[in-house]
Amino acid sequence: MILSRSSVQEHKAGVASRGYRGIREPPPLRKDSLNVSLSTHLFAFHDLNETIFPLFPRHGFSLAEIWAMPPHFPSADLAAADAVARRMAEHGIRVASIHAPLYPDVRTYKKDRWYSLSSVDETHRLESVAVTARVAGWLARNDGGTVVLHTSFPAEQWYPHRWGAFLSSMNELLDAVPAGIRFAVENTPVDSGQVGVILDIVQRYPADRVGVCLDLGHAHIEENVLSAVREAAPRLIHVHASDNRGEKDEHLVPGKGGIPWSQVTAALREADFGGPFTVELRDSTRGENPAYKDFDRILTECRAFLDRMFRETP
Repeated sequence: MILSRSSVQEHKAGVASRGYRGIREPPPLRKDSLNVSLSTHLFAFHDLNETIFPLFPRHGFSLAEIWAMPPHFPSADLAAADAVARRMAEHGIRVASIHAPLYPDVRTYKKDRWYSLSSVDETHRLESVAVTARVAGWLARNDGGTVVLHTSFPAEQWYPHRWGAFLSSMNELLDAVPAGIRFAVENTPVDSGQVGVILDIVQRYPADRVGVCLDLGHAHIEENVLSAVREAAPRLIHVHASDNRGEKDEHLVPGKGGIPWSQVTAALREADFGGPFTVELRDSTRGENPAYKDFDRILTECRAFLDRMFRETP
């Protein structure tokens, strides 16, 4: 199972022809930040525009992870996507990573068929590879970084067919995407998404191309989070940080759930993890009884906890 030659050639031609120049250097990072980054997952139901961009420097975030789901991020319109990178750079924000698309449209995600790099429907799998390669190519043209992937394994009956499909997709992505891009395979809160399973995938590939994205919230639900940090350490290249109470993936501000953050950050430092430490929060300003009035209040609370947490970590 391979990506069609025409798709690969079209992707590589786009990388060569649509590069963006002139991105301004971001402001210096906080020294104790583990290269803290903010995922635009928080703003998923909003376009990335001048309402959102100032929130990053206002709350001390100079790195971003793009949640690449349309229309929040115009992944199918490369010119519009390049404009997003340009405007973010003008606000001193560097795109450090991008989360590969999970579904075609954030407005209809509950009814759409989600993308899956492990689909046993070959047409669907190749479509999923193509959309992932497209956003990876965009990241390559905009200074490079890390592409976060989900395996999309079901909780059961994922081996050997879904496993084999994912490895085929991984091989095709490595062939299609420039070498400056790394892929981080994320653990998920099901048995088939535990860190041991993810390690068995990434260890089949060069460390400079493929590593682990450890989602601390997912690990807190499915396994012991401290053990997960230590197990992932040899191939850990990316972290997703949010809190929960150990039962469901709530994407709470760190400190609002049950994760032992001081111990987690100490374990990350022991593992020589240098970031990005990507805060991936849920929009809690929506609904009938929202927990927060606006994004500023969410991010003020988040930044205060991060600063206190890093200050208290040896």
